[in-house]
Amino acid sequence: MILLLLDCDEYLAAQRVAALKQGMGDPEMASLNTTVLAGPQTDAGDLLGQANMMPFLSERRLVIVEGYLAYLDKRMAASKSTDSAAFGEAARLLEGLPLLSESADLVLVDDKVDKRRPLWRGFTPEAAGAGKDAGKVAAKVAGLADLVKAEVITLESAGTPDARALPGWIQTRAKAKRVEIQPQAVQLLAAYVGPNLRQLDNELDKLAAYARGRAVNGDDVNLLVSDASEAMIWSLTDALSQRNGRGAMRALGQLRRNEANAFYLLTMIARQYRIMLKVKDAMQRGPGRNETDIAKELGEKPFPVKKAMQQATQYSQPYLVAVMDRLLAADYAMKTGTDPDTEMDVLVAELCAVHRARR
Repeated sequence: MILLLLDCDEYLAAQRVAALKQGMGDPEMASLNTTVLAGPQTDAGDLLGQANMMPFLSERRLVIVEGYLAYLDKRMAASKSTDSAAFGEAARLLEGLPLLSESADLVLVDDKVDKRRPLWRGFTPEAAGAGKDAGKVAAKVAGLADLVKAEVITLESAGTPDARALPGWIQTRAKAKRVEIQPQAVQLLAAYVGPNLRQLDNELDKLAAYARGRAVNGDDVNLLVSDASEAMIWSLTDALSQRNGRGAMRALGQLRRNEANAFYLLTMIARQYRIMLKVKDAMQRGPGRNETDIAKELGEKPFPVKKAMQQATQYSQPYLVAVMDRLLAADYAMKTGTDPDTEMDVLVAELCAVHRARR
């Protein structure tokens, strides 16, 4: 079997590979008959050679190759002709895959392969040689798409669930783990962690251990799970405090990819600056205190207070007040007709550009 795991979520791909390993039977013998190859450190000859080795005291051999196709695809894209070494290696691979031993299970794990390029679509190499054969065109090399169509390769893709599908994935995973979880806890877990499936799986284990047989509820999630979206907001305000426009826009883009809308972002940014303002005042009134002391005084958690203490040193108190006024103006603009996303872009650009001048 040749299995191509293409454009899969990292956790889901790892789960699929783990299932294949488990299916090999005795773990000790499975380990002796399993080889893992890393893309940039292997080539077609090594890959095919490993897959064609006879299993040792077992019926099957498992070869896992991570990132090789994407690496080869980039090398081919950088080549100037189909007569290059990269195309020659691709030809060896593509022509060798249908001839693999039936006792081998080859798993190719790759993030992406450009389906417009020769590795996927196939190619016709220029014939090498001299005399009457020089310049002749060789037979076409079947691409990955052709091998998938011919059922030489089995293609599987399992992307990360989007925001709407994530709660369902959490419920399904919890059921598989025999963890009872309330709907409110599912929604909070999806909101706090986001589409990080490996972390979600770990959080379910942690919550189940804490609940000790009862249903996991929203209070459990609030107590044990940190809000990843809040951490990303702090990444944004970190970049703003450093006047790092590129970093701020990158953080803003990441928040948007997690389906955070402009009004939520503005609210969260305002919250962070409000904490900074309160922390700045507390630091001035009592120098030398740590985040635990200040957090207790302000009724905040130690983590955001610690972040605010680090960032507050970059601002004067009058400037923090001016930022709050600017956030209020942005809120009014967004509610009276200005495109919210455009207003957020302008706001972030302004805060990066002018804050040092107002310190």
